Amino acid sequence: MKKNLLLGTLLFPLFIYAQVGINTPNPASTLDITAKNATGTTADVDGLLVPRVDRQRAQSMTGTPVSTLIYVNSIATGTQTGTAVNIDAVGYYYYNGTVWTKLNAPVNIYTSNGTLAGNRTVTTAGNVLNFVNGANDITIGTSGTQGIVSATGSSRGAFQATGGSGILSMFVDNALTAQITTSGNSTGMNLTTASATPINLLTNGANRMVVTGAGDVGIGTQTPQKKLHVNGALQITNELNVGGTASTTGSAGTTGQILTSSGAGAAPTWKTLNTSSGTISSANYVQGTTEATITAGNTADVPGVTLTLTVPAGMTQTFLFTILGYATNFPSGGVSSQGVFSLLQNNVKISSAYTTKIGSAGGGLNDLPVPVTFLKSVTLPAGTYTFKVQYTAWANTARVNVDPTTYAGYNGDTEAMLTKMQILVYNN
Repeated sequence: MKKNLLLGTLLFPLFIYAQVGINTPNPASTLDITAKNATGTTADVDGLLVPRVDRQRAQSMTGTPVSTLIYVNSIATGTQTGTAVNIDAVGYYYYNGTVWTKLNAPVNIYTSNGTLAGNRTVTTAGNVLNFVNGANDITIGTSGTQGIVSATGSSRGAFQATGGSGILSMFVDNALTAQITTSGNSTGMNLTTASATPINLLTNGANRMVVTGAGDVGIGTQTPQKKLHVNGALQITNELNVGGTASTTGSAGTTGQILTSSGAGAAPTWKTLNTSSGTISSANYVQGTTEATITAGNTADVPGVTLTLTVPAGMTQTFLFTILGYATNFPSGGVSSQGVFSLLQNNVKISSAYTTKIGSAGGGLNDLPVPVTFLKSVTLPAGTYTFKVQYTAWANTARVNVDPTTYAGYNGDTEAMLTKMQILVYNN
């Protein structure tokens, strides 16, 4: 009974003043607790102890008023479900009307996600900040339309990727050109796409150069038609090589030559410029070598009178032939003979001329050959051609390329009766 009276006596002022002060005669709020020892070095404990419960006890409460404050001293009991869904550690919690919530719960980027309330700066003080992930992935991204990573310095901004001793650097210096370089044991740099999508190079916001998925390069065009397609003026300040192969150098030609087309699918060639049509491209000459005997009704090549010539690609040329022939048979006892010299192109006759040998001319002269000279002109396209002279014996035996040592007055003229052919080649 005394206890009840005493408690009532103590509580009575509370109803009068509606403010309670502990260690203070002048409470400034409904409950004002002043430390017994606000300063000094005393070991006495000052503070406020709120109800201490384990997680299961907090989870079991019902009808809990909003703002109720507790201290969870153990999470060994209960489960992280229901109103205790946020109770995952020892600490202060308040009831928000639905669940228990940490009091000023810290955001730990190592264990949970968070949102920056403003700009933040990390000063490494000369130390290295490393991100290590066993899965080889470190992601910096955004669900927005742009993902931006910025590296800023007062004089240089740079990114560097290192694989072993190989280094890839991308940097820009203040007021200077940006660069991408490799160093260390890096042996090169590849710029690739994983599909047929082209690689484009732009300047001033416009496409200037493209490499298509087929490997065609376009300058001034995004649709190159050949391996190199330049849509615009082209300036060459050094030699121009044509021909060659994928691994050998082509020809730069010689001074004064011009580049001529060899047709579709073939490399152009360098040709010497002729100032006007009809100039001589070449002069060619052959003459007989050894003697040959042709009996009546037979044909034989005149030894030594064969020549192969080539008309260059992309050109036509005119061939002018002059042929001198002798056919004799000494001594023949005054028997006359006749036959024909023929000009053949790739074994096809294109011209011929009649000749004879007079068996007895009187005055003591016998077996006199009548020389024959004939001309022929043909115009030919590019290609290689073989020309030769043949003799056909119409009547009686004849010999060609004879050395007339037995003729009266012979003075060593070994070429006097040789068959001769001259070919002048003119450019058209």
